[in-house]
Amino acid sequence: MDDIGYKVAEIVLPVLLAGLTWASAKLAMYIRAKVKNEYLKGALVRLNDAVLAAVKEAQQVAVGGLKAANADGKITAEEKAKIKDDVLAVVRSHLGMKGLAEIAKVLGLDNAAMESLLSSKVEAAVYDVKAAANPPILVPG
Repeated sequence: MDDIGYKVAEIVLPVLLAGLTWASAKLAMYIRAKVKNEYLKGALVRLNDAVLAAVKEAQQVAVGGLKAANADGKITAEEKAKIKDDVLAVVRSHLGMKGLAEIAKVLGLDNAAMESLLSSKVEAAVYDVKAAANPPILVPG
């Protein structure tokens, strides 16, 4: 009788141990992926917040003043480029070198791709700010 118990244990315990090892490895992979996703999410939220704050600041301070200073109320292409460069500088300042490096690392971007991402984010934020200031008028049909 005792002999049967030992034989069953010899068969079941290695299988049980292998199952526990597999389950713990899967749990570790899940936790690692979850942490990475949360880290990525946090980095992107910080990036979006910094870009939106910088664009709103430029809209409030620079754009309003330039439009008022120009007779036709329009901003020249050079002025737009200067404002964008200023906004990018503010974003870089808000995030810092370490923050920019972390975002680039998490997203797997080199310097040129990171600059392109920042530029795109600024353009998108400008569009959003303009759209919020001038909502479309919906006419009932």
